[in-house]
Amino acid sequence: MQRRNKKIRNATVCQTGNLTFKSQLEKSVYNTLQQLGFNPQYEPETHTLWDGFDPVTPFYDKESDTQQKKRLEDGDKNKSKILVHKKGKITGIRYTPDFYFKYGKLDVYIETKGFENDVFYIKKKMFRYFLDKRYNDTGQHSIFFEIYTKKQLLQAIEITKNYEESIRKNEEVDTNPPWKGC
Repeated sequence: MQRRNKKIRNATVCQTGNLTFKSQLEKSVYNTLQQLGFNPQYEPETHTLWDGFDPVTPFYDKESDTQQKKRLEDGDKNKSKILVHKKGKITGIRYTPDFYFKYGKLDVYIETKGFENDVFYIKKKMFRYFLDKRYNDTGQHSIFFEIYTKKQLLQAIEITKNYEESIRKNEEVDTNPPWKGC
């Protein structure tokens, strides 16, 4: 039975085999990748894009509905929401790409999107920075796609194949310099 996905606007939760997807587009992308001989992993790992911290600067914000209700039940007459000291660790920012697979020496990440939410555009920039930093630190090539349609997925596959081929050719050139045989 299909059910509505409350977290993603206009998305319907659906299944293929033992996997449960958050949208029909995710299911379609997964099935297409499988049919074309790729081995996609669905949400295989979460990347920490920014570590959290324990703040030292005091921060005050309006109380939550629950805090206000408890304060009023305890006898406070002020019905307006008041400022309260927000304590505790600031949690980090994490991102889980929808799909990952290895193609040759290339790490391929695919995010399927119907509608962007209010934080995705920031996480997308941070994830791109994460991938660039990893490349600069380790030399690991990656490619990242944001897919809205099956047609875009097929285009992304062609881009992936071409990019991986160019990486291989560049490495062949680097590992076999013309002066090597002299």
